[in-house]
Amino acid sequence: MSGLFMKSIYKSFGNVPVLKGVNFHVQKGEVHALLGMNGAGKSTLMKILAGDLSANEGTITIDGADYRFSSPADAKKAGIGLVVQEVDTALFPSLPVYENIVADDIVNAKRQPLLSRKQQKQQAEKLLEQVGLSLPLHKPIQTCTLHEKQLIVLAKVLSSSARYIILDEPTAALSEVETKRLFQIIKQLKAQGVSFIYISHKLKEVKEICDRVTILRDGIVVHSGNAAQLSIEDMISHMIGRSYERNEKAKRAYSDEVAFEVKQLHIAKTNTTVDLQIRKGEIVGIAGLAGAGKTEFAESILAATKTSGEWFIHGKRYTFSSPQEAIAAGICFIPEERRKQGLFLRETVRTNLTVRLLPLLAKWQWILRKKEEEVAQQLIETLRIHPPFPHAIVQHLSGGNQQKVVIGKWLHTNGDVFIFDEPTKGIDINAKTEVFSIIRSLADKGKAVLYMTSEFQELLDIADTIYVMANGRLIRRFAAETTTYEQLIYYSSGGGENGSNNALAREAVSS
Repeated sequence: MSGLFMKSIYKSFGNVPVLKGVNFHVQKGEVHALLGMNGAGKSTLMKILAGDLSANEGTITIDGADYRFSSPADAKKAGIGLVVQEVDTALFPSLPVYENIVADDIVNAKRQPLLSRKQQKQQAEKLLEQVGLSLPLHKPIQTCTLHEKQLIVLAKVLSSSARYIILDEPTAALSEVETKRLFQIIKQLKAQGVSFIYISHKLKEVKEICDRVTILRDGIVVHSGNAAQLSIEDMISHMIGRSYERNEKAKRAYSDEVAFEVKQLHIAKTNTTVDLQIRKGEIVGIAGLAGAGKTEFAESILAATKTSGEWFIHGKRYTFSSPQEAIAAGICFIPEERRKQGLFLRETVRTNLTVRLLPLLAKWQWILRKKEEEVAQQLIETLRIHPPFPHAIVQHLSGGNQQKVVIGKWLHTNGDVFIFDEPTKGIDINAKTEVFSIIRSLADKGKAVLYMTSEFQELLDIADTIYVMANGRLIRRFAAETTTYEQLIYYSSGGGENGSNNALAREAVSS
């Protein structure tokens, strides 16, 4: 009996059931999508298949043989391969391409004859050819592009004779051209009998590349069937458990005065240009899936990457060539990776909160410590940072309190434009509520707020205007009070990108 069968899979963490009798079947030589919202159970199911977790109950059968994996090595031997979303975690950056591809052979040398260096290169070259990649075998991984790394990981998986390959958000950070190239490779390998489990939030791609679809919700399979017979709207309905409908909500008041504008802003990493306006006191949301170009857009506004265009703050025209110039003009940036880009982790809360205020807290190049302490304590109380001690070390704070510190350091700078990139990433519901309160208070003071996230419900809760971003472009504009969660998923997933919908999207963005 050919194919992969996961039957009656149950998994709980403590008293919390995550998988409740899941049945999942992948045929030989097919691309099978596994869909579901965050928390639906996709990752847990795939971790069981890849040997990272053990099921409480259930069976795994692969091509007629029964398995129970106790480690990823067991899964590999059974023909299971995994191409993770964060491909850098699966590679050795300082080693050349060929050594990365045959790394498993080197590690398992005790159990099988070690290939000579010449044989290693020959095998790597053959595998690279199989995934359609041509590049020097001695090229260091750290100099490869993301797309090259992804294909190298795929070649590495194929080196272990994987017959069932899990692709986790494989196109999240790829361009449209690179995505098409990956799809060609998937189709070629599929013709050779290789099967793929395709996990993605990009539903248009699911329709394009997948043969069948299984949808999870709350640890249960709610749909399984032919991908061609399921519309994007139907997929969304199955995923969220309700029909595609519009909900009205109250409109928030803000000024007609344009506080911030960019014209023909070039985003180098996506090779796109963007026009955007934010009115005084308006919260503008950017909805986009991972890889849509949100962070690249934010970095271009801040001139953190090579860019061009025009910036206008309260009608005054600027051109920026560095973050220092953008910050001096009144642009404040709360980055997605707060621990890497937003904080001095080993420094105190006081130091982090006042770092942008040093010119105001110094006299004759000496920091006025008492004044610095007072400002820090005021911000701690205003933001309700816990523990409420200026001398607490930032790395010991929770994620939510760290995020408050990142925001807090901008509050006394007299900035006019606040850019939030995934501001609630990794923080709990209470901290989210407090962050929302801070953002609303900024808007109430007349600040222009740009809020970028892949958490669409957050935008519906906080934004006045919402743009959908895909492939580095703003493709749709909505008034938040008349927009639904389903619409944001639909357009960010590639829905409405053909025919008359393109004209509608352009009209909406320009309105």
